[in-house]
Parts: sequence; structure tokens; C-alpha cells
Amino acid sequence: MNEHEQIETLKGLARVGLKRIESPTAEDIEKHVRQACQMQLAIGDPVASDQIIKRTRNSIEADFGVRMELGSILKEHDHQPWLSKNRAEIPARHYWGRYKEHLIEDKEFPPHVLTSLDRVTERILDLTADPHSEQPFDRRGLVVGQVQSGKTANYTGLICKAADAGYRIIIVIAGIDNNLRRQTQKRIDEGFIGRNSDKGNNARRISAGVYGSSTEDIAFFTTRSSDFNTQTASNVGINLNQWAGPAVFVVKKNTSILRNLKEWLRNYTAHASGKIELPTLVIDDEADNASINVGRNDSVSAINKQIRELLSLFNKCSYVGYTATPFANIFIEPGTKDEMLGDDLFPRSF
Repeated sequence: MNEHEQIETLKGLARVGLKRIESPTAEDIEKHVRQACQMQLAIGDPVASDQIIKRTRNSIEADFGVRMELGSILKEHDHQPWLSKNRAEIPARHYWGRYKEHLIEDKEFPPHVLTSLDRVTERILDLTADPHSEQPFDRRGLVVGQVQSGKTANYTGLICKAADAGYRIIIVIAGIDNNLRRQTQKRIDEGFIGRNSDKGNNARRISAGVYGSSTEDIAFFTTRSSDFNTQTASNVGINLNQWAGPAVFVVKKNTSILRNLKEWLRNYTAHASGKIELPTLVIDDEADNASINVGRNDSVSAINKQIRELLSLFNKCSYVGYTATPFANIFIEPGTKDEMLGDDLFPRSF
């Protein structure tokens, strides 16, 4: 076993005891690393050197030193919070509860980071709209985080809480290439769907799904190997209007994919409103990349057009962009409207 393998083994053993400690001290970490050394010695592994112990301890201290701050909010002055007053009407928080267990048990999130994630996603959800509202809504928001600061974990948590609250359709507009979309699908599989999407709805439960029950199934129309296409979506055999649970789509930020999704969803528009009545959450990952309208002379760039037309299908829709570089988004002209396309993607709500 080389030095790196020794450190990783000791870290894994030490973190088993540390994961339930709210804010481990240096003494706690030292104690559990020493205990891990004794465990390794008991099964015949070589004695860890002082250098190995020191590096293991420093690595764990760095891990547990991570902080997720709550951040600041800019929002419409007249937005009415809805989440706290409706808390009693929201059933047991199945999707968030099992995602939280997945982060604790499988991802070994430090407790204080998990607490911050819970609070942050609660605030973001409260800035969207109540999915049970009798009035139409069209919320446009933006979440800004540093590079590699856990944005995917954040919007996966938001998705779980939105599904618990009653959002029925969830669309994640992922990266502009297949690899990024597949990575995002994998994370959504693990944190929300709870199954390997490539293996179908009857596949064994994985990750967050292990901590749930059989009553929490989610309809999914994309897989790790397959982006959205109308044939596969039809083969799923689920009518969105009749499906009681949430339905999720993880799609590439691509003109033809977005157009196909939009046209397929038109089958679910209500005759009275001409729009889809199911409350919908749209997550735009890397919202500064390709989503911005860069068309000239009153033209509209292709992907921006498809996203705006997609949003305009829904009578109740919350759009939340995620980015580390928000400048392009906040400089969108706020008053840009189009009779067919609807408003541009300026984060006017929050």
C-alpha cells in the first residue's frame, strides 16, 4: 500500500466516527485518526508513520473546514413568502429526507455544510412560487456560487424540496455537450431519482433511493446514455396529467433537443388556458453559457429562443439559473418582451 492509499484508507475509517459530530475539533480529528491507525494495525497493516498521520489529519481538517455561507439575497420587494405558512400542508419530506441521508452516509458531508445546504435551498424555494397557487406564476431567478462550490448539490436539493412541495415537472437544462449532460444525469439519478436511469424504472435502488420507500417513484424521460427524444419519451408510457408524482427531464442545452422537448410537451396543454397547468421548475445550469440572447438587429439567438418558448408553455413556472459568472445574466435588458417568446431570462424575481 503506497502513501496515498494509506492516507485515503485512514481517512475513510476516521470519518465514520466523525460524520455525526456537528463541528469536529482538531482534538476530535486527532483521536479518530489514531483510532483508525489502531484498527489498521489490528488487521495486520503496516504501522502508519508520523508523516502519514499528520497528512491524514491535515486532509480531514481541510475537509471539515469547508463552509457554505447563506449568502445575500436581492429580491422583488412585493414577493410574498409562502413556504413557512404552507409547511403543515406539505407532506413528509420524502425526497429531501432521503437526499440528506445520501449526503450524510454516502458523500460524508460535514454536518454544518449539510445544515447550510438545507437553509439555503429552503430560502431559494421560498423565492419561487407556491405550486398549489390558484393563480398563474412566472418566476425568474438566479443563484450565484463560486466555481466548484457545490452548485449541483444545491440545485439537486432544491429539486428534492420542490418535488416535496408539489412541483410536478422538473426540467434540468444541463451543459452544452454530452459529457456534461451525462454527468448531471448521474448526479440527478443518485440524489433524486434513486435509480440508475440507464437500467429503467425497475432497476434496484441506489444512493438516495436506498433511503426511501416504494411510494416515491419518479418518472424520468432521459437517461445517462440517452438525451431527450420523442420516441423514448413515448415509450416510457406515462401520461404526465395522470402521473401523481414528479417527472424529471435532464436535457442538453441544444437547440434541437429543446425544440423536441417543447413540441412533445405541447401534448399536455389544457384547452382552456392553452398552456400546461402542471407546476414546473426549470433549472438552467451554467445559465451564463449559451442561454443569453446574443442575436443582433432584433434577432434572437437559437438556444435563448427555445428556452423562452419552453417557459411560455407553462401556466405556473419557476425558472432558476445557476452560474459562477452572473454578469451576462444581470445585464440582460429587463424589459425585453416578445408576444410569442415571452420575457427574456433576466432574473427579475430574485
